[in-house]
Amino acid sequence: MAKEAQWVQVGKRQIALSNLTKTLDPTGPVVKAEVVNYYLSVAPTFLRHARGRPLSLVRYPDGIEGEQFFQKSRPDWAPEWIGSVRLDRKSQNYMVADAVADVVWLANLACLELHVTQGRIPHPERPDQIVFDLDPPPDFGYTRVIELATELGEVLRGYGYHPFAKTSGQKGIHVVVPIEPRWEIPDVMAAANEVAADLVRRYKDEATLNWSKKARETRVLIDLNRNRKGQTAVAAYSLRGKPGLPVSMPVTWEELATLRDASPYTHATVPGILEDRGDPWEAMAAYAVAIHTDRKAVPVAADPATLAAYKKKRDFDVTSEPGPLLGKEDMARFTIHRHHATNLHYDLRLEQDGVLKSWALPRGLPHQPGVKRLAVEVEEHPIKYLTWEGVIPKGEYGAGPMWVYATGRYSVTKEKKTGFYFRLHSEQLNADYRMHRTQGKQWLLERVHEPDRDWLEGSVPPLLCEKVDAVPIGNDYQYEVKWDGIRAIFTVIEQEVRIWSRNGNDITDQFPEFDATGLNITTGVLDGEIVVLDEVGRPEFGRVIKRLHSRGEGAIARAAKKHPAVCYLFDCLYLDGRPVVRDPLEKRRAWLEDLIRPDTAFRFSQSVEDGELLFKAAKQQGLEGIIAKRKGSRYSPGRRPGTWLKIKSEHDVTLRIIGYTRGSGARSDTVGSLVVAEEAEDGLVYRGHLGSGFTDRALEELAEALLPMAKTERPDFIPEDQDKSAEWLKEAVYCDAIYSSLTSGGMLRQGMYKRLRGDI
Repeated sequence: MAKEAQWVQVGKRQIALSNLTKTLDPTGPVVKAEVVNYYLSVAPTFLRHARGRPLSLVRYPDGIEGEQFFQKSRPDWAPEWIGSVRLDRKSQNYMVADAVADVVWLANLACLELHVTQGRIPHPERPDQIVFDLDPPPDFGYTRVIELATELGEVLRGYGYHPFAKTSGQKGIHVVVPIEPRWEIPDVMAAANEVAADLVRRYKDEATLNWSKKARETRVLIDLNRNRKGQTAVAAYSLRGKPGLPVSMPVTWEELATLRDASPYTHATVPGILEDRGDPWEAMAAYAVAIHTDRKAVPVAADPATLAAYKKKRDFDVTSEPGPLLGKEDMARFTIHRHHATNLHYDLRLEQDGVLKSWALPRGLPHQPGVKRLAVEVEEHPIKYLTWEGVIPKGEYGAGPMWVYATGRYSVTKEKKTGFYFRLHSEQLNADYRMHRTQGKQWLLERVHEPDRDWLEGSVPPLLCEKVDAVPIGNDYQYEVKWDGIRAIFTVIEQEVRIWSRNGNDITDQFPEFDATGLNITTGVLDGEIVVLDEVGRPEFGRVIKRLHSRGEGAIARAAKKHPAVCYLFDCLYLDGRPVVRDPLEKRRAWLEDLIRPDTAFRFSQSVEDGELLFKAAKQQGLEGIIAKRKGSRYSPGRRPGTWLKIKSEHDVTLRIIGYTRGSGARSDTVGSLVVAEEAEDGLVYRGHLGSGFTDRALEELAEALLPMAKTERPDFIPEDQDKSAEWLKEAVYCDAIYSSLTSGGMLRQGMYKRLRGDI
């Protein structure tokens, strides 16, 4: 019987996918198409940890209830673009996955499980991590395995390591520590044995290093063999060939402590979890250390002449930059500076031979493969520049502020005649790049692989505020005005700006005044509020909503001229080549303020330290309220983490207008009152009427919006004795209101209409 096949394009490759409807897990059931889709979804994150590592495969051509087989060698019929490597002359020709297409091709082989060695190309014989596989006997409690893994983590910290955890996808737990790839496997095994033996001595009745059946009957085996030559361990984010297709899932230590089994992590749940909270192992490689049995610093002497150019350009009695002292290294480190001198640029610095080889990047880092950025080689800098940041005084070379944009470790993965490939490992940035010399001191910097998430594609959901009744007091917060306008996310790519509403609608055309000339940025994602200000500088919500609803080039141009908008920017999510959501609030806002050009439609939303004083001033000026933001906090897209607190001058609420009554007398051609309900988790909750707060302009707006709408029957949740003359709306339309409190029956007390929400 011929295979069902279809060709798909994955990156640069075309792949024939076959038998996509074949059931691989009958307990779901789960068909092969779902397995391929899983690996396609997680491939960029999976590759962060598996790229460059020799692979072993566990294939299930007839599903998890059929025959399975282990495969190490690259088949002769594999596409030429599937990479491979031999560990020595006699070893298997192991396959290597370096691109998303490679992972999809392997998934199409019904390869459910992908296992990796602990070393990477170009030095697979030198591990860059140690795996401690805690393998329990059949009746050993999962919670106790977690407790032993946690104890092992503490032991490892005592030896100076930074441990990470993941579920094995079955009954075990893997504890993994990143190490510098400078030692051969026997040295690494000796260090691992010493640490594991320490744990076993402490818990000799529950843990063992002995592989004998008798020793393992009631104790957890601490399996170190995953680190031996030619041995592999299941990769992070690999499926397992068990019912439900569980995943070997990286978790934080806090998450691990809450688990009762590995069931939360399956092919169906993990892509969403990754989208929601990211990869807890993202910065793992940045925590690599020497093995504890050999922690002697390796001195590296630099030729004093290499820093001559650096010294000649600086007066060290004036600038606080580090002097031309020679440094030492125990592994190659890197720093990228954001430097606003005469022109804003970035400086890439790679440690080599006791100094920092440096390149100026006028337009930042490339955000996608295929995008090339000019890199101009400049003078070498001293090692202390790895962590230096500050302001270079006016009159000095490079005068202006300089921030550490990313710092960590790097490794050269391939050398070419005209340049080299290198991989950056840090808390801020983990990616592969190619540096290609074109002529003289000019190079081109190119990103090699696609990022886990394309922050510049479409809209990013904004961080949501939590409403509180009082201003939080203390040194933990900074405070800003709450601007009464349209929340907007701005995406900038190569001088093109796209504007997205809170709901993800593209509203770029409605606001032509916001273009890239107002921003000193190449690529970025910014968060702000679009407002139209009155004569004294207060936001007028009605006018900005009219701007939002303008249609047609001519009408938009007239509206922009009559009611020009400005945007108060208050946060930065992505900046010139990397996401910055995990950087502290203060650093994100410093970069944001620095990139806004003066005298444009963009403005910086200033913050103050005295929240009570700002709230009092906001009430006096008739402003909506203030926002308190926790210092040092991260940005959580689409979530309400409780780090941004909204304090309003009145109780406010967004309500659905479910009906209206007609006005009387002079108002017979418009509405008299609004029948409103509030959306709750279990449906709409009736809140009564809004009969005040209407200006003449508001009444005109409501009549224009509501009267032509389609009508429907009376909703079931409205009390029978209420609103007998109301007309009921079929469509969903919303408004904002303020009120003093709720009655015991849940009705608005002193409710007052504020505005129509045409943006929802």
